[in-house]
Amino acid sequence: MGAGPGRGGGPWAPRLGAGSEAGWLRRSADVAAQMASRLTLLTLLLLLLAGDRASSNPNATSSSSQDPESLQDRGEGKVATTVISKMLLVEPILEVSSLPTTNSTTNSATKITANTTDEPTIQPTTQPTIQPTQPTTQLPTDSPTQPTTGSFCPGPVTLCSDLESHSTEAMLGDALVDFSLKLYHAFSAMKKVETNMAFSPFSIASLLTQVLLGAGENTKTNLESILSYPKDFTCVHQALKGFTTKGVTSVSQIFHSPDLAIRDTFVNASRTLYSSSPRVLSNNSDANLELINTWVAKNTNNKISRLLDSLPSDTRLVLLNAIYLSAKWKTTFDPKKTRMEPFHFKNSVIKVPMMNSKKYPVAHFIDQTLKAKVGQLQLSHNLSLVILVPQNLKHRLEDMEQALSPSVFKAIMKKLEMSKFQPTLLTLPRIKVTTSQDMLSIMEKLEFFDFSYDLNLCGLTEDPDLQVSAMQHQTVLELTETGVEAAAASAISVARTLLIFEVQQPFLFMLWDQQHKFPVFMGRVYDPRA
Repeated sequence: MGAGPGRGGGPWAPRLGAGSEAGWLRRSADVAAQMASRLTLLTLLLLLLAGDRASSNPNATSSSSQDPESLQDRGEGKVATTVISKMLLVEPILEVSSLPTTNSTTNSATKITANTTDEPTIQPTTQPTIQPTQPTTQLPTDSPTQPTTGSFCPGPVTLCSDLESHSTEAMLGDALVDFSLKLYHAFSAMKKVETNMAFSPFSIASLLTQVLLGAGENTKTNLESILSYPKDFTCVHQALKGFTTKGVTSVSQIFHSPDLAIRDTFVNASRTLYSSSPRVLSNNSDANLELINTWVAKNTNNKISRLLDSLPSDTRLVLLNAIYLSAKWKTTFDPKKTRMEPFHFKNSVIKVPMMNSKKYPVAHFIDQTLKAKVGQLQLSHNLSLVILVPQNLKHRLEDMEQALSPSVFKAIMKKLEMSKFQPTLLTLPRIKVTTSQDMLSIMEKLEFFDFSYDLNLCGLTEDPDLQVSAMQHQTVLELTETGVEAAAASAISVARTLLIFEVQQPFLFMLWDQQHKFPVFMGRVYDPRA
C-alpha cells in the first residue's frame, strides 16, 4: 500500500521534499503580511486605541521596546504586534500635545503610510497639529482679562543697538526740523494775524513720542507721519533721551482717570525712557486742576504757574508738556547801552528797549530766496539764537513765513554753520514771549484727528473707548542782557568794513541746538513789548 498524502508519499512527496513544512510556513507568513498591509484605516485606528490602552499596562510598554525587525518571519500574530508597537512609539508625542481626550481617533491628526518593507507605520502630520494651541496674541502680564481675539498690539519696543543709535541721531535731527516747520505753520494759522507766538517743537515731539510708545495700528502710523519719523523708528526714544540740553528743562506728563487702567509694560518703558510714568487723577475736578498746575509750576521753576484754567468733568486722558529755558548770552550785553529805540509794527512805529553793541560776534548773511537777513548769536550750553528778519520794510514777515520750506530752511542752517562770527554793530530788542496753546486744535490743523476720533492706544491701555480730554502747551521765553561771560576786547578785531545787523521790524526766531542740529524753540515777534 502506498503512503497517504499526509505522510509525504504518493503524488505529494516530490512537491514537498525536505523542509517542506518550513517553506509552507514562510509562504503563509508572506500572505499574512500582505493581508496586514491591506488593513483598512478603521482597523488601524482601532489598533491605535488598543495601543493607547496597552500603554497603561507595564507589560505592554515593555513589549513596545522590542526591535520590530526582530519580529519578522515569526508568523501572522507577530505582524499585528509590530503594528501596535509602532503606534505605541507615537503615544508620548500625542500626550505632550495636550489635545482633548475625547474623540481622540479624529483629533490626533495622524496619517498612516507604508515603508519600504511594506510594514504599516504611523507618522505625525504637520507640526502644528501636535503642538499646543496658542492664542493669536500674547497677553501682557498685567492684563490677564484681555480677550485673545482682535488685532495684535505690540508692546513698547525699547531695545536699540549701538550701531542703530549712531545713525539715529542724524535721522532724528532731520525729523525734528521737518516737524518744527509743520508746527510753525500750524501755530501761525491758529494765531491771530500779526501776533507773537512761541513754542517748543522739541518739547511737543517728546510728548508725542512718549504717546507713540503705546500707539497701535493707524494711530501709530499717523503719529510717525506727523513727527516725520521713518516707520517703526524704534531707536527714537533713546535718541530723544540723548538730545537733552543743559539749560533747557522739558517735562512731559500723562494724567488719567481712576477707571482707566494703564499697562505695566507702558509704565515701565515710560519710566525708563522719559523719567515719568502716568499719574492717576481723582474724581474731583478742582483737585485735579490744582494737582496739574502745581506739577507744572514745580517743573518750570515757577515760570509757568497756571497751565490749565479748567478740566472737563469726564476727563480720561490728559497730555501735558512744559519747557523752561535758562540759557544766557555767551557774550554779555551792556545794560547801560540798552535804550528805547523805534520798532516798526502794524504800519506804525513804537518805541521798545533795544540792546546795542558795536562789536558783538554775529554770523549773518542775506538770503535771496526769503528776501531776509539771517543772523546767529551764541548762547550758553551749545545753543544759539537764530533770527530771520525781512531784508527791509518792503518785505513782510508773512511772505517770508510762506516761503520757508524744509529745503530752504536746511540750506540756510547749512550756510550758517559755515559762516564765521564777526564783530557786528547789533541792535536787537529784548525778547520775552509767552504762548499758551490748545494742542488738540493744532493736531487737527496738522490733519491728525486720532486724539478725538478712533484713538488706538492699545499699548497703553486695554480700554478701546478712549479720547484725549486735553492737550496743552505753554511756552515762556525771555532773553535779556545777561550773559555767562564778558566780551574779551583783545579777542575781537575791528573789521575794516562796518558790519550791521539791525532787528527793527517783526522777525522769526529759534533757539538752535548746535550739537544735534534742531530747534529747541521757535516763534515770531511782532510786538516786543508784549
